[in-house]
Amino acid sequence: MTSLLLNFCLLIACAFGFSLTYREWPVRRSAAEHTLRLVLAAGTTWLLAVYSMELGPFRVDLRYVPVALVTLYFGPLRGALVAAPMLVWRLLDNADPGVAPVVVLHFLSVLGLSTLLRSRLPTLQTALRWRDLWLTALPFLGVGWGMLLTPEGREAFALSYPLRLLLGGLGLAAVLLILQSRLRLLHLAHTLRTQAHTDPLTGLPNRRQFDRDLAALGTGGHLALLDLDHFKAVNDRYGHSGGDRALRQVAGLLRDLGADGVQAYRVGGEEFALLAGAADRGRLGSGIGKLRVRLGRGDPPWGTLTLSAGLATRLPAEAEGDLLRRADEALYLAKTNGRDQLVVWTPRPAQASPAGRPVPTDPPQPRHSVWQALRTTVGLLAGRRTLSDEDWAEVLSHAVNAVDGAGCGTLDIREGRGFRVVAAHGYGPGLVGLTLSEASQQRWYGGSLAAWRAGEARVVRGESLARAYAESDAELDSPEARLLSDVGRRQEVRASLCLPVVLEGEVVAHLNLDALAPGGDFGPQAAGDAVLFAQQIAALLHLQERWNELSRLVELHTSLGAAPEGTPLEDHLTRAAQDLLRAKYALLLRHDDPSGTLHSTGTERHDPPLGPVELPRGQGLAWAALTARRVLRVPDLQTDPRIFRRERLGGGAMMAVPLLSSQDEPLGALILIREPERPFGEADEHLALLLGSLAARLLERDAHLGDLRATLDAALETLGVAVELRDFETQGHTERVTHLALTFGAALGLPAGRLLGLRQGAALHDIGKLGVPDAVLLKPGRLTPEERLLIETHAPRGAELAARIPFLHPEAHGVVRSHHERWDGTGYPDGLRGEGVPLLARIFALCDVYDALTSDRPYRAALSPEEALAILEAGRGTQFDPALTDRFVALQRAGRFGPPGVLPTRAPCGESLSPLPERSVAGED
Repeated sequence: MTSLLLNFCLLIACAFGFSLTYREWPVRRSAAEHTLRLVLAAGTTWLLAVYSMELGPFRVDLRYVPVALVTLYFGPLRGALVAAPMLVWRLLDNADPGVAPVVVLHFLSVLGLSTLLRSRLPTLQTALRWRDLWLTALPFLGVGWGMLLTPEGREAFALSYPLRLLLGGLGLAAVLLILQSRLRLLHLAHTLRTQAHTDPLTGLPNRRQFDRDLAALGTGGHLALLDLDHFKAVNDRYGHSGGDRALRQVAGLLRDLGADGVQAYRVGGEEFALLAGAADRGRLGSGIGKLRVRLGRGDPPWGTLTLSAGLATRLPAEAEGDLLRRADEALYLAKTNGRDQLVVWTPRPAQASPAGRPVPTDPPQPRHSVWQALRTTVGLLAGRRTLSDEDWAEVLSHAVNAVDGAGCGTLDIREGRGFRVVAAHGYGPGLVGLTLSEASQQRWYGGSLAAWRAGEARVVRGESLARAYAESDAELDSPEARLLSDVGRRQEVRASLCLPVVLEGEVVAHLNLDALAPGGDFGPQAAGDAVLFAQQIAALLHLQERWNELSRLVELHTSLGAAPEGTPLEDHLTRAAQDLLRAKYALLLRHDDPSGTLHSTGTERHDPPLGPVELPRGQGLAWAALTARRVLRVPDLQTDPRIFRRERLGGGAMMAVPLLSSQDEPLGALILIREPERPFGEADEHLALLLGSLAARLLERDAHLGDLRATLDAALETLGVAVELRDFETQGHTERVTHLALTFGAALGLPAGRLLGLRQGAALHDIGKLGVPDAVLLKPGRLTPEERLLIETHAPRGAELAARIPFLHPEAHGVVRSHHERWDGTGYPDGLRGEGVPLLARIFALCDVYDALTSDRPYRAALSPEEALAILEAGRGTQFDPALTDRFVALQRAGRFGPPGVLPTRAPCGESLSPLPERSVAGED
């Protein structure tokens, strides 16, 4: 039976391999693949005969299943070819002459019955149903009867015949199911693929298929984009169902072009596309002409339809995106020039430049390039996002294509005091990302400062161009100047057009365009086109600036809402105000209610420093803004007598932003100063109002949180003192150990948040002793084991009490519960070991034991600092964290914790210091 199981498994494996020869739907009639299948079937037949179960001189196996399968699918002749190798081997391998007739008889019965079944029941080849499974045994009805010709066969017939019939039927059914499952899977994949690449309305290939075929279009192939004119009127008049009928009719007409080697697609809405090979240009053009004629007859119920088309031919090494862009441009030229026509995009031949580079050719009609640029700008404006260098490169590319005479160009956008090259078109690599100084940009412009700030276009040629290069390079570091000279194609430039982009009186960008062609120049029309692009760039930068300001305000609110550690709120506010409003100087003045003055807080952001500022009520622009309850702007602070210390501020423009509470009470003022050539505008005032409102709310929240913290700290200190009142001998311990722990934590570099947790945990560390009886807590002698267990309950009890206190720092709980844990794991209450003990608990344990050792207790006098430090060192690595112990001892001996103070009275002379009780180190506090 093992041999039969192996035989069946071998059949299934070979059936899977056979099914994989079918790789696509519909099944191709390939001679090579057909031959491969026959060879695989023949090999499978031979393998099944070799690995079979022997029954005397006979073999029981599934060798005839492939023969029956091939006969059912391909006919008896191919079935015989598949069985031939197996028959030859079987006849040569067996010396018994009585076996040969049996083998031949079995083969002929399988071949004949399979042929009969093939003609009568084709369902076995296509879709095998469960009710037809019994038919799979019919080809094998004759297998085994030949055994009756020999005495040995007659003895084994009763056992082998049912087994052969059952195995043959099961084997053929399994193989048919495997093969038909493979074919159904291929058919389903083909159906889904077809649906995914077919437009459901028109039945034409859709945009996905179009993109694939366009990528495969060879050089010289043709692309035509078609658009139905005024199709919205059809939908408005006849409804969408009428529009759908029109689209289906147009698709039918386009499908007829397929006979001429032209493939039609629906790429969206009422837009279609046609692809044709290099040799089909004439048929494509004539087909579009016939289509326009058919649509113009007015046969459909919706009347006459017209069609605009743009045609482009793929150039050598041209990307499909560029081909599509050219055809789209031709289509829009057809629509903007009256519709109902075909426009063919025909580029002008390129000329070689002196340096061997191709000179960029002018587009066929620059007006349409301007239209395309406007579409791009509108799309970027609608995006409401931060623009990338790729976005600016697209805008610059449109500008170079649209401005008559331009062959290359750069776009430089202000960042701080400099201008960064965000896009370069037609130059060598390396320019994008280069930062140019403002002085070099002014020198490059060459005109007056007033003309530069007014955004007037300038064109330079010849010697003026060479002089502009030299003066600009003089303001740059040598690497930057060398890069501009190397990749800037200066030897080829014939004329340069520079247009400052001005926004709210400030030059925020430079649009530079160069003419390269021999005799190239910029005329009045070119300057006008460049101005259009400067306006678009200004609009994009304006929206970008507003979007960035909103994003920064949100980020500021989010970051400050998280109460950042280590940096005062005032510093965050002044830094944010300086960045948002691009100010040279920012100062936050806080209102002090008792004195009625405004005083500076936070880090001063002015060079040179102005020193502390204190304004009595009524003095300075800040008080004027608070009195008026509005933002005040001063274009020249030297001319306004309200400015405080104006002689030390120098020239500039000032803006004062009042900060008012929700009850309209003064909280302070924000003072901002800019350079005199960049006065604050109305947009700056609106942004300052938003920032001031946010700052006022944050200052109120900060003051409220400060009050809450002070209240909580006072409550915690009160709880700590309440515990000490039960034990007169330990009074002052909580205050001392808290101060010691905070000093040690600060020396270790703990952040403010963790120091807060350490302070709160130190104040509450013994709160659990409220549940310990006085008889045990105040006992002067050694504790019994039962009393010691009672004392040790104060740590978990304290943790339970601390858990009920709201707003307690999370790490304070670890101090309360774990300050009696030991480094070696023998502490209480949880037996934590090593760094498993919370860090703040390890820090506090050192301070707690040190203060206990240096303080008087009922059972002993206070130890000297050196004696206490020696005990701490003795517990290094057992009771205490060894690294923290070394730091604590070193800091104490260096005097970092301050003078130890006046020690309690020591034991009388002559009396030796008694050994410390057991709890002196392990549990003393």
